[in-house]
Amino acid sequence: MLERVLFILVVCGVYLGMNWYVLGRLCTLFGLNRTIWFYLALIPLTLSFIVALVLESTIGNRPAGLFFTLATIWLGMCFLLLWILFVQQILSLLLPMPRKVWAAGVCGLAVFLAAYAIVNARSITVRREQIRGLPCKIAQLSDIHIGSIGASTLADIIAKTNALDPDVILITGDLFDNATATTRELSAQLKAFVAPVIFTSGNHEVYTGYDNVRQMLSPAKIRWLRNEAMEFKGIRIIGIDNSYGTELLQGVLGRTPPSTVFTVLMNHQPRGFDVAARHHINLMLSGHVHNGQIWPFNYVVGLFYPYLEGLHEHADAFLNVSTGTGIWGPPMRLGSNSEIVLLEPRS
Repeated sequence: MLERVLFILVVCGVYLGMNWYVLGRLCTLFGLNRTIWFYLALIPLTLSFIVALVLESTIGNRPAGLFFTLATIWLGMCFLLLWILFVQQILSLLLPMPRKVWAAGVCGLAVFLAAYAIVNARSITVRREQIRGLPCKIAQLSDIHIGSIGASTLADIIAKTNALDPDVILITGDLFDNATATTRELSAQLKAFVAPVIFTSGNHEVYTGYDNVRQMLSPAKIRWLRNEAMEFKGIRIIGIDNSYGTELLQGVLGRTPPSTVFTVLMNHQPRGFDVAARHHINLMLSGHVHNGQIWPFNYVVGLFYPYLEGLHEHADAFLNVSTGTGIWGPPMRLGSNSEIVLLEPRS
């Protein structure tokens, strides 16, 4: 409980600083004084994201969803304005122009990028990769975030996945964001997947609660692998619970008997690729990082995770990191795509 409170305080502190800088710089560019209205805007905007998270995860009705959307759009706009204003502050030293010209340019660029990012986030792409030795077709979905995405987006994901005609669908975590009545209703759509579905948990399943996750998976007959292995159509699939380190991964792989069949490891966080390769894992599937979701946040995420997207190879093992099939937080993607990954045998 103490850790969660400290985390919320840190998030609020960072977001307060972001809003302070953004609103302060905009006031300067537009020639406005920081009156009481500055603070009346600063505090609600700072608290809006945390309040929206609480309402969305506990109530989850349409008003809560609308407030969540507005709060997260401002979060995305605030991040875009943060780096645009920072660059503008540097450029203004080299290119002296009237402040209102800078103000129009900054706001125009931010609105344009935000609009593009919102449209781009709704476009789900298909990335195809060929894997040496893989005997079947696998569709990897990751970070769908039911509870943050709507019914139409989920229906689009399911339809596009079914159209690929995979032998199996592997979901590498963060399928759910909460367990509200709306999310439970949306989860019924998962029955529309044609191929067998195998799932392993991400950090958002921890927040949702494993009992709630189990209840939402059950009607769709989705197999949940929890630190265990199973055989399917000539491959072995290992699923690992979400973990921020590699201790759990090493423990599960250490007690899993060696096998000569092609082995796929589902590990939500893209950590421990070297560990997987040492245990003769042929293909590791991960997600979690969304490739930063909104550029240039990928550079920040890259400080903590060495692999952000795409297919990687090390010591005859492959790692595929999905950029995420859905979105979380701001309904935006800039410099990243929402994707379904189709993994096929290399001919």
